[in-house]
Amino acid sequence: MNAAVDRIALSLAGVSGLRVKENYPISRLTSIGTGGLARVFVEVERVKALCRLMSLIDGPYFILGSGTNLLISDRNFPGVMIHLGTGFRRLRLSGDRIACGAAIELARLVEVAIANSFAGFEELSGVPGSVGGAAAMNAGTHIRELGHLIDSLALVDTAGRRRSLTREKLVIGYRASLSPVAGVITGLSFVRRPGGNPARQAARAAELANGRKMKHPWREKTFGSTFKNPTGLIAAKLIDAAGLKGLRVGGARVSPVHANFIENHDNASALDLVELIEQVRRRVRQETGVTLEPEVRLVGFTREELGDLYPYAVSAIN
Repeated sequence: MNAAVDRIALSLAGVSGLRVKENYPISRLTSIGTGGLARVFVEVERVKALCRLMSLIDGPYFILGSGTNLLISDRNFPGVMIHLGTGFRRLRLSGDRIACGAAIELARLVEVAIANSFAGFEELSGVPGSVGGAAAMNAGTHIRELGHLIDSLALVDTAGRRRSLTREKLVIGYRASLSPVAGVITGLSFVRRPGGNPARQAARAAELANGRKMKHPWREKTFGSTFKNPTGLIAAKLIDAAGLKGLRVGGARVSPVHANFIENHDNASALDLVELIEQVRRRVRQETGVTLEPEVRLVGFTREELGDLYPYAVSAIN
């Protein structure tokens, strides 16, 4: 495996639009603060270069956005870690359409959309992460999700081909990728719908953002929400009712502020966080009969380390 990855690193040397780094520390890029070294870390600046990269990869890879909603193992990642750079942080407003790169922060898209009367974006205020990451999991709130607003999506598939998908071809599901095609999301577009009012939208956005700030442990290292809300239920209320606020494993803690947030409170290891997630699921199931599904993406763990969480891993190792 390492030999195959080494060959990829060698073949990428000198490719325009790529910056290749070996044994790169991942933890500095994740909001929870875990992660080992990426054997090959590639920052991509151009779509053409991304096509070349994807055509060469024949082993494990992972697309790292802004690092939220993500739990990466502390062991070294044996494959290719892909990160979209400044070339994917452009945003263009043209008439009734906004087009933006996947690496732009969702907060920036929301700001521009509100200022230009794109109705509905105010209800995404305060949601962290990049636009591409938001599309990869249909991020949002209980009021609105990105999938409610998107018009089209561009990506590079696993064979290195550019693809463009209109709304009719997308999958609009709860906390699942909007794209039915595997690959790297590179850009999204949105169309202005009736009902926008910048002053009213800005006031609503401020209200929602302030509410999230008051309710969420924003001073701590967290993933964002840890678990999906079961149909008709609220995960935080189930965890709170089970008396789990403040529960700790090593340096990991269920937030005493909001029960659906798990904190890296005191230099937690990735395995501390995995164990705490498992304990919360087990206790809530015992108390309520409800099995919580993680919203957090799990990367680089073994089947033995994840246990019952293994089916939810987006990238596991043998």
